[in-house]
Amino acid sequence: MPKHLTLATLIALPLGLGAVAASAQEISKEELAKRLNGIEAKDITDAPIPGMYEVAVGANVAYVTKDGRYIIRGDIINVETSANLSEETRAHARSTMLGSVDQSSMIVFKPANGQVKHTVTIFTDVDCGYCRQFHREIDKVTALGIEVHYLFYPRTGPNTESWAKAEEVWCAPDRNAALTRAKLGGSLPDAKCATPVADTYDLGQRIGVRGTPAIFNEAGDLIGGYLPPASLAKVLDDPNAVLE
Repeated sequence: MPKHLTLATLIALPLGLGAVAASAQEISKEELAKRLNGIEAKDITDAPIPGMYEVAVGANVAYVTKDGRYIIRGDIINVETSANLSEETRAHARSTMLGSVDQSSMIVFKPANGQVKHTVTIFTDVDCGYCRQFHREIDKVTALGIEVHYLFYPRTGPNTESWAKAEEVWCAPDRNAALTRAKLGGSLPDAKCATPVADTYDLGQRIGVRGTPAIFNEAGDLIGGYLPPASLAKVLDDPNAVLE
């Protein structure tokens, strides 16, 4: 087996177990970082399980035995509490990454009365059917005290119609009104300006967005896709709530 693995290999191993190096003794985090190309020692911490390191890069998490011999991809669950410790690591990473995004890169819909109970960050696509359904109910969402931070994530990627629409919305004089118009199927005039679309699309990929809308709460938990306003509010109030 090769002594060195790239970052992509670590995160995308097709199996749950892979060999890294044939070492019989515990190695340091610094030494492991050298063996895993593209990973820094700061990305490596002690795992909840003795004898293992946790390697977290963005919202991706994997585990390596402290002898540097095996990589395990999968979640660690606390049997006593049923807590998903791996998901907690991912959520913290997502929260940190989302928290680093300036509101100047978002389109924000605020409660009209100014009373905010919850804030959600949503990766959205102008042409996504469920994104459009969610936005049709945006006034009901904000009326429940939920502030919505939209980030563009055109699922079809760069140089596509959906990407161009996102940029047209961003370049409009009134972005909120333009987004509403675009999501209702209306057209917008061609416009050219500097936009954050490429940056938010890249962020979505690093966070692990797989579809839209991708709704995250303030803790970095992925709530999921479309939810009716009342259901969204219920889950934000109680993450363990059972939806009918």
